[in-house]
Amino acid sequence: MKIILDDTPIADPPSKATTLAEAIAAAAERAATLDRVIVDIFADGRAVSSEELDDEASMAHTCDEVRLTTAEPRSFVRVTMCDAADALDGARECQQRAAELIEAGSTTEGYEALEGSLALWQSARQSLDQGAQLIGLDLSTLPFEHPDILPEAIAKLSAALEEVRRCVGAQDWAALSDVLLYDLDDLVGEWQKLLRDVAKHIAEDAKGS
Repeated sequence: MKIILDDTPIADPPSKATTLAEAIAAAAERAATLDRVIVDIFADGRAVSSEELDDEASMAHTCDEVRLTTAEPRSFVRVTMCDAADALDGARECQQRAAELIEAGSTTEGYEALEGSLALWQSARQSLDQGAQLIGLDLSTLPFEHPDILPEAIAKLSAALEEVRRCVGAQDWAALSDVLLYDLDDLVGEWQKLLRDVAKHIAEDAKGS
């Protein structure tokens, strides 16, 4: 199997790895020695999805060639957080559309829009938690406007999402519309600022190091 990291083979002759999992492990080990992280994976010319990375059967597949791209961790995390912040504009649109559709009785279409919003919120939360973990950043030490901004933002988002689940389970459409149009809508701006502030800190910290 050929394993190519940033256009450079990591083994010559080709690695003894035979499965996708083994190839990724070998590449990750090499990337770590370069202080970089893997951001894209292509197996035999096809992009490997995040779902496949969590699937044992997919990871056990054999490949002829695995190409991987890396990035500097702090830059990668900063860009990911900024992208997640921008994507929350889409969450707001999905929430508004979901509320309108559900209020009109089109629950199937409303659920689809709601799922789109929830996926973007999940991405935003993951970019914060996993990004900080990746670069060893203690979010509690960041110089926010006041020390409770982060825990408050997380608590309010968790409460709003729990209310969404309750409303859907109880088919409480009026309450669901309220949480989508008001609670989650207000949180879009808060989370965008939070993510961008953390990204800014990462960028400034990189300059000072």
